This record gives sequence, C-alpha cells and structure tokens, in this order.
Amino acid sequence: MKKRSIQQFPIIASLSVLHLHILGYVATLYLPSYSVLIWLLSGSMDIIIILKLIKIIRSTYKAMYTDNLTQLNNRDFFYSSIYELMENLKNEQSCISLLILDLDNFKNINDSCGHFAGDEILKQLSNILKNNIRANDIATRWGGDEFVVTLPGVSKKDAIAIADRIRNKINNHEFVYNDMFFNVTASIGITSVRNEMDITEFINLADKALYKAKANKNTVVFLDA
Repeated sequence: MKKRSIQQFPIIASLSVLHLHILGYVATLYLPSYSVLIWLLSGSMDIIIILKLIKIIRSTYKAMYTDNLTQLNNRDFFYSSIYELMENLKNEQSCISLLILDLDNFKNINDSCGHFAGDEILKQLSNILKNNIRANDIATRWGGDEFVVTLPGVSKKDAIAIADRIRNKINNHEFVYNDMFFNVTASIGITSVRNEMDITEFINLADKALYKAKANKNTVVFLDA
C-alpha cells in the first residue's frame, strides 16, 4: 500500500464507520423489522475495517524498525529498546550485555565476487544470529557487515559463551552463493553493565572491544564497563 494511502486510511476508516452507523440508525427508523440484520451487517463491516487497520499498523511498524536485507532489527529499534532496558536497570537488579560483531575481510568478497554475493552472506549470517539467541534478545544490523546483539539479563560469563558460540557457528558454516563457497569468520566485541550507563559510552566500549578482536580476527574480546 502506498504511503499516502497508509496515512489516509485511519481517516477513511473512521468516516466509513461513522457513515455505517448513521445509515444503520436511519435504516432502523424506517425498517424496524430488519433492525437486527442491519446492525449485524454494520458490526461486521466495523470488524473488517478494524482488522484492516491493525494489518496496516503492523506492516508500517515492521517497515519502520526492520532492516530490508537481513530482516533483523534496525538502528531505530535498537535505540528504542536499549533506552527502555537501561531504564529498567534503575528499578531492578539485572544486567545487560552487548555484542558487536564484524565480519573479517568482508570487503574482499564484495570486491572479488560482487555485492550480490556479499548480500547473500549477510542474509545467511542473520539466520545464524537468529538461531543462536533467545526470543527476547535483540539482533540488529548496525550497518554494512556490522551487527549488534543486545542480551538483557545476561552476565559477562554467559555473554562470552554466547559470543563464542556465534563465532564458531559462523566459522564452521558453509556460506554459498551461485555454487561458490565462502569461508567467513567474525570478530566480536563484548561489554556488560549492571547499572544504568550512558548508551553512547556503552556502545563505544563494545566497539573498543571489537577493535581489539579485529587485531587478531575470528576472536572474542570482552571489556568491562
């Protein structure tokens, strides 16, 4: 559905519901014997319009917060969720761990085999991430070949174990595009907090850990906040 149609649909739906109810009221005045049938038809139309509106809202929400290529969350969703998680740390004893993952030498694949090959590898990588995190963890495409995974309630020890599992899965996975096989590795930086922290500092700390991991490649590095 076009953007203008999405914007106008709530107004059109509201006017349609109002129009149906006015017609229903007028019809019951002049056709009282059919009043039950008229209101049943009016109620059915209301339900159809409401369901259509819910579908449009869901599709709009998904488009706003989903990365088109990988179908992971995008940065906007990451920031909205991390603010809420940080706020929760004020009121409960918990922790948040953050993983930043970057593919090693990914540019070489794009340069030698083209961006379609690179895109396919990113799609396959996103599936590895989805299959190795919990339902309430948040996998985000940060940009290019860089990904962020937010782990609510996960401590340093468990975050390192999760990151190493993901690193191994990537290392052992046969990435395929047009009958070409690619050996891909990833470097992962991690940090973890138990108290509310400035979000930019939190991300920068994980990014510094990633920088250290990239020095050796195919490595996990943790920096404590």
